Amino acid sequence: MIHTLKRLDDALALIEKCVIVLCFSLLVFFIIFNILSRNFFHLPSHKIFEAGPNLVLWLALLGASLALKQQRHIRLEVALRYCGNRIRQWAAVAVNLFGTVVMGILLCTSLEFVKNETAMFGALGWLSIIFPFFFSVAAFRYLVRFATGPTGAASQRPKTVR
Repeated sequence: MIHTLKRLDDALALIEKCVIVLCFSLLVFFIIFNILSRNFFHLPSHKIFEAGPNLVLWLALLGASLALKQQRHIRLEVALRYCGNRIRQWAAVAVNLFGTVVMGILLCTSLEFVKNETAMFGALGWLSIIFPFFFSVAAFRYLVRFATGPTGAASQRPKTVR
């Protein structure tokens, strides 16, 4: 079961990487197209200009999700540096459980948010689907770490640099 969860997590990471490349390529294309159309043809495209912030939001949340998978997200572990291994393991379990619960709550809230966005903005409201996707993947990743046990940085002693 754990092996299947890890394989699913790896498949999600591959999909996220592909979507990140697509979003970044679209962002670069939109910027170049907007600059060229405005300067050479004097035809600014407001639709393309408005798509930029949405693409940046998608890039940020997908990147944050990948950082969570690789355990390269921001952590506040100053107090844990001076604790024993057993306390770190319990802290890692607590953090993973807390992360799962919080992301689950935010997932429920974000589903309502997408519903409201689509009611107000129509098809453009579906661009906010990144929020439930991010919160569901983040909850899944915390749950996988909770199920596999503390293997992250919180459970390991920091290396002494001389």
